Amino acid sequence: MGSPSPIFSSSNSGNPKSLLDYILSNSPIVLFSADETGLMNFASGKALDMLGLDSSAFIGTNFVQHEWNAEFREEDGTVRSLEQTEALKLVLSGKEISAETVFLGRHFAVRISPALGEDGNIRGLVGVSLDITDRKIAEDILEKRTIDFEILIGALPVIVFSISPEGRIILADGKGLERLKINPKDVVGKTIFERAGNRPEVMEAFSKSLQGEESIYHTNQNDLLLETRMYPRIGKNGRVQEILGIVYDISDRKEYESRIRKNEEKYRNLFQNNPQIMFVFERSSLKFLAVNQTAIQTYGYSEKEFLEKSAEELRLPEEREFMKEKIRELKIGTNFFQEMKHLRKDGSIVYLDIVSSPIQFQDTESVLVSAIDVTERVRISRENRFNIEVISQVNDAIIALDGDMNITYYNSYAAKMYEVEEGECLGKHYTSLFQEDWISEENYKSAMEDWKTLGASKRELIHTLRSGRKITIESNFKKINAEGYLVPGLIMVNRDISEKIESRRSLEEALLGLAKTNKELEQFAYIASHDLQEPLRTIASYLQLLERKFSEEIKPEMREFIHVSVEAAKRQQGLIESLLSYSRVGSDSVNKSKGDPNLILDEVRKDLSSVIQETSANLVLEGPFPEVYADQDQIRRLFSNLISNGIKFRSPARKPEIRIKVKHIPGANVFSVSDNGIGMDSKYFDRIFIIFQKLHTRTEYPGTGIGLSICKKIVENHGGKIWVQSSIGKGSEFFFSLPEV
Repeated sequence: MGSPSPIFSSSNSGNPKSLLDYILSNSPIVLFSADETGLMNFASGKALDMLGLDSSAFIGTNFVQHEWNAEFREEDGTVRSLEQTEALKLVLSGKEISAETVFLGRHFAVRISPALGEDGNIRGLVGVSLDITDRKIAEDILEKRTIDFEILIGALPVIVFSISPEGRIILADGKGLERLKINPKDVVGKTIFERAGNRPEVMEAFSKSLQGEESIYHTNQNDLLLETRMYPRIGKNGRVQEILGIVYDISDRKEYESRIRKNEEKYRNLFQNNPQIMFVFERSSLKFLAVNQTAIQTYGYSEKEFLEKSAEELRLPEEREFMKEKIRELKIGTNFFQEMKHLRKDGSIVYLDIVSSPIQFQDTESVLVSAIDVTERVRISRENRFNIEVISQVNDAIIALDGDMNITYYNSYAAKMYEVEEGECLGKHYTSLFQEDWISEENYKSAMEDWKTLGASKRELIHTLRSGRKITIESNFKKINAEGYLVPGLIMVNRDISEKIESRRSLEEALLGLAKTNKELEQFAYIASHDLQEPLRTIASYLQLLERKFSEEIKPEMREFIHVSVEAAKRQQGLIESLLSYSRVGSDSVNKSKGDPNLILDEVRKDLSSVIQETSANLVLEGPFPEVYADQDQIRRLFSNLISNGIKFRSPARKPEIRIKVKHIPGANVFSVSDNGIGMDSKYFDRIFIIFQKLHTRTEYPGTGIGLSICKKIVENHGGKIWVQSSIGKGSEFFFSLPEV
């Protein structure tokens, strides 16, 4: 810990009387005394001067004639109110009481104690009255700011305690006792050794204090993080006469205002160890005269560095003239400044709520500053303002309602969509913006069910504007249980989908028409392909009949003509059959079910067994393969076509080898069918999937060119894709994806 501050040191005066005069002339207190009858015989202090009074206003009056709201703390820790006469009796019986009074519009906190004569008997009373008007005003301001701040202040525990050198607890006082559920009766009179229990840090701190060192330690109690500071009070003989301490809640870094001590040393220690930032500077030169440990920790300067600086160096350059002007305008008492920007040693900015008071310090006109670090509060406030600005720019109508369905917020887009001015409808019922139509009773019932079970719903509604114009909206609304409201409100995000609804209606009509057309085309293809085959069969049959009946009379060239015509008719019939097969593989014909590709491939192997044996093909299944949710017949045909394709386009230089593998990707399984055949040029990758497109002549590789078209249609019917990779002379690999089961 640093060396004691010179603020209240005995260097301010040469003897106890001048020290008392200094305190009375510089502190907002009144010191008074009265004899055994209550007759007041002494009154002095700066507070009298501030009220425009002198001691004659009190000397000669009786203690019981003044209006005191006195309180007395019983041994069990309870507090009871006292009347003036009863208060006098208690003090004369050796008790000490606390009181508050209002005099000439100002508030005073009073502590009254028995006055002992030289013989040790009680000869009257002595009291000290502290002007707490500024504190009361500050408390009222803080109380009115926000409910949250009021709750925070009420949650901060502070305890002031005193321990004798022998370790016996002499004093334990403060609202923190109540917050920590500690009865003073259970503490006062006990020893620090009993209270420490198994916490070595307590005894270590006490031991340091007995050696004359200030100490600090932290504990957790009742879910609160507490900081305890101990500091010794040294007597004239140089020995520790008393260990003073303060305990305060540092959980949220919101600290209590320290209790004022009765004597000079207590004030000095409370200044040094106050959890708030505190410093004193000369009013004219702005040079620092004193600074506490919290300020040192906050700004990053050492005490020596602080005392070599001036107060203006803590401010941004552009704000220093403003600061000087405000210091010149300071009024006696409390001057409050909110969210002031100060500079740390490292150049970073800290935001402070500051209370400044003109004082006399070391015979110099000075300024006492007490400040709280509110950097985090400023950050959160700025983020909130930024978020509100972001929300205001969203191209959806955002509206917040309280429990009575009155509007508490709506963004600029909502004002535009509902044709009102920004802020015009705040505080009014939501029907000032629109009248709602739930489209159907079922729509309303479903929304209310969602509201009860989920606290949120999404529905399409019709809103009627003030002008009578109707818009169709998509409304997302969610229940909000706001603090302080008994009935939950809601937040709604509304999007105008009138154009979307119209487009959807047009699309639905187009899709219905398209479906009808596709159905007609399928029927046409089926009928046309069926009817076209009959004349082709007739042509081929009669040509063959003609050839057999007149075989001896037909010349060789005529026989060749008949043969070419029959072959053409058969090819045409094959094309028609392929077209018919292609038309039957439609999305409407897909009958999906769970299936095992391993079983399907076993069946395909059996179906193609003759061609596999004939070509000595090697079919390698690199399974096992995952289940597929698909039309089992179509998947069987898909594998059969791809395997047949690999065998058909085999290389004359090697035996065909067909490999089937699968790879899992997020949401799908990708199957591959590879061969070691003749391959193809990459420029044909898209062409091969087009119906009737062939890369080779009929004499090289027979077929109609429809197999891969059917494969593509099957895969797309199942929501997948098909593609190929190939190199000329090395083979091809076909890939197709199927959605994961």
